[in-house]
Amino acid sequence: MNEPRLKVLIIEDQPINRSILKGILSKDYEPLEAANGKEGLKRLAENPDTAAILLDIVMPVMDGYAFLKALARSSYSSIPTIAVTSSSEAGTEQAILAIGAWDYVTKPYEPLTLLTRLKNVIQRSQFYLLNQMKRLYEYDSLTGIYNRSFFFVKTRELLDAHRDQTFALLHFDINYFQVYNAFWGEDGGDKLLVFLANFFTKEATRYSDCTYGRINADVFCLCIPYDPKDVQRLIDAVDQALAAFNPEYRVSATWGIYVIDDYGQGVDRMFDSVCLAAKECKRRPQTSFVYYEKSFSDKARNDQWVVNESRRALEEGEFVTFFQPQYDLKTLKPAGAEALVRWNHPEKGWISPGDFVPVLEKNGLIGAVDHHVWELVCAHLRDWIDRGYEPFPISVNVSRADVYNPELVSSLKALIKKYNIPANLLKLEITESLYVQNPKIMEQKVSALHEAGFRVLMDDFGSGYSSLNALKDIAFDVLKIDMNFLVNESQEKKSRTILASVIQMASALEIPVVMEGVETKSQVEFLQRLHCDYAQGYYFSKPVPAELYETLLQKKA
Repeated sequence: MNEPRLKVLIIEDQPINRSILKGILSKDYEPLEAANGKEGLKRLAENPDTAAILLDIVMPVMDGYAFLKALARSSYSSIPTIAVTSSSEAGTEQAILAIGAWDYVTKPYEPLTLLTRLKNVIQRSQFYLLNQMKRLYEYDSLTGIYNRSFFFVKTRELLDAHRDQTFALLHFDINYFQVYNAFWGEDGGDKLLVFLANFFTKEATRYSDCTYGRINADVFCLCIPYDPKDVQRLIDAVDQALAAFNPEYRVSATWGIYVIDDYGQGVDRMFDSVCLAAKECKRRPQTSFVYYEKSFSDKARNDQWVVNESRRALEEGEFVTFFQPQYDLKTLKPAGAEALVRWNHPEKGWISPGDFVPVLEKNGLIGAVDHHVWELVCAHLRDWIDRGYEPFPISVNVSRADVYNPELVSSLKALIKKYNIPANLLKLEITESLYVQNPKIMEQKVSALHEAGFRVLMDDFGSGYSSLNALKDIAFDVLKIDMNFLVNESQEKKSRTILASVIQMASALEIPVVMEGVETKSQVEFLQRLHCDYAQGYYFSKPVPAELYETLLQKKA
């Protein structure tokens, strides 16, 4: 059975010339015809498998120059084109080649020369396409560095060739890259990824043997000779480069590090291990890198259990709210409460928030749990009002995922409308780290929440490094400080001095302060001497179910 002949498109306005070219081509090719460039584009659309084009330059409607420009912008730009011209003017050939023709022949046609050049350009184009396909298989189309599969291949080759040397696999990803994309647009995100790829390419020149590639999205991986000091140097260098790349946005990264101790395992298994180290790093906000430990595998299985069970738990109503009362330090009377989520699992019983909240935050599921808690709080407030109580304001936690949800304000407004409660009864706690990392976004979000009538608390004030900037730039309503964070036995005197200064400053700015984690009478007396406004902690009450918290409302009534 004969193979189908390759198609060659003849674009020529003179019928006699088309006929001559058909006669030359018909033995080896399947000729297609068009009378001008516009018609030629139409024929290409009908025959996208065209192998080559013979193009006259001087034609009506659309000449050869215009056709070549249009071809370069189309999906057929890889089809080789041979320009056909009768011009003998100097510079004509160069002009034709400069705008995209692969080759040229002159009129009158010399059949052997024409066929030879046609065969050559088709072979060149096939070689080009093979190289393109090979590159697509091996390299990331955006950054030009190894893609996931080829990185694994080259890393396997590297390790097999240097079994007497110790290597480390490094997993890098940008924290909250989706947020960066949302803020700067997809083009801005792509520029950041290309910048990082170029940076890693430059860093690779430091090593005689290494591999690196883009695994997916914002995840990069490197395999380098292991030296703990050099690993630290690389991490610091990337941090500095990110800070300089966009001074208006603080980009931070997470690193997982796996020192390869078993070269017999597959690179995919090594990658799984370094991914676990990166996931563990995200649990530890005070560090930017974590080395893999075997115990991480057990945590990974537990995390997956939490993710799987949490979806069912939401549907079954297993997430409930506890309330930790807040007290006025002048009168030592209740003044409000913080709503805290608890998980009552049917088999495991009460699960600590520390065991599931970080997992849900990491997997993007915390937003659904937060909204569930907000609704429960609103329902309780409505119930207490209907029963004749005058409820204190309740503060609820607003996570990172909530802040970056464009529907945050509308969702909260819908809840207070649904339960017909005033906005000032639902206070919103947002952790200070969000103010520090993305002040522009936070300024906009807090302003929108204020417009809707909500009061906003900055939680964990003092835990970051730019608290004073946040205090200056963003109009939040209440400062919330963790007593245990600032006061410790080793530096108690210094910590208490700092705490006193913060409370004094907040008082001067007319910003109330809630101190949480208050556990002893001496701490209460200390805070009273400083004229701190409110406190919560085990000295007053641990978090309690709604029915026990109601006793405070009954006393108030």
